[in-house]
Amino acid sequence: MVKFAKKHMKMMTAILSAAVILLGGIVIVAEAMQPYAVYADGTKVTDPYVITAGGEELFLVEDQETAEDVISTVMDQYAPEGAQINSITIDKKIEVLPKKLERTDTPETVLTKEEAVQTILDSNKTEDPMFAVTISAEAGSIKELQAGVTYTDNDSDYEGNENVEREGVAGSQVVTEEQTSVNGNMITSEEVDKTVIQESIDKLISRGTKTRPADTVFQDYSGSLMGSGDGANVVNFAKNFLGNPYRWGGTSLTNGCDCSGFIYALYNHFGVGVPRMGIYKVGKGVCLAEAKAGDVVYYPGHYAMYMGDGKIIHAYNSRVGIVISNVHAPGTILCIRRMID
Repeated sequence: MVKFAKKHMKMMTAILSAAVILLGGIVIVAEAMQPYAVYADGTKVTDPYVITAGGEELFLVEDQETAEDVISTVMDQYAPEGAQINSITIDKKIEVLPKKLERTDTPETVLTKEEAVQTILDSNKTEDPMFAVTISAEAGSIKELQAGVTYTDNDSDYEGNENVEREGVAGSQVVTEEQTSVNGNMITSEEVDKTVIQESIDKLISRGTKTRPADTVFQDYSGSLMGSGDGANVVNFAKNFLGNPYRWGGTSLTNGCDCSGFIYALYNHFGVGVPRMGIYKVGKGVCLAEAKAGDVVYYPGHYAMYMGDGKIIHAYNSRVGIVISNVHAPGTILCIRRMID
């Protein structure tokens, strides 16, 4: 009886072992026959998910969580930074679905989250995007509040003269704009609100109202300055050449110059492009009563530079060269032109 039991147990063990081996073989064969998708590195994925747009499959990812992360990340990429989102609309229905795989010689490709996001972003920059995300949002930004200009009359200055009494100071404001973007590209932006943070201060300019005396023949006060600077510096430079010779047609402050060549050489030394001829046509006209150091005085056939206090410095003639004279010495003053201020 004992021998029969032992023999029976050995038989049962053999049968169970054979069954296990057979079952294992069936499992191996079943796994070998099961369809799968693969990552670029060859890693298999047996139960991937597919992202679709308008019913069209876009690509596969590993699981549902990855698919939802891809869509969320794309939405974040398109949302304006720091803006309050009012609405988000997508022109196609986006779905995340389990993908039923079929056995093929070439398995389908699975994308990583990063690859999937970049695929959507790249496609949506083309003329045939996967889908269009339209975002309506409100965004606020701090912008400069430009200063204006205020004018005031000044009866102690001559007509046509303007002086800056106070520089303008820009303010600041928060500007809220309602923006519409499609796939991250701004389509419309409309200002909907402004809130002043710091008020601007207007630039204050005084305008002269005083009538000029008739102390020049032309009485032409039009024109504009040729540059900025201090005419007194030009006069002080000119003094270095007192006694130097007069030479018709010359422009050399040391070897000889004529009256217009003298003015030409002085101002061009300071980078102010006064012409060689027709100096009376440039600059801004002033009267003798308001003349300042550096102004050019024009007489019939002669030029000089005003020094102040009724004096001029000029290349007078071949007899005396460069000298200082009374402002009326060369004759009738036709006009006075200011080059810099």
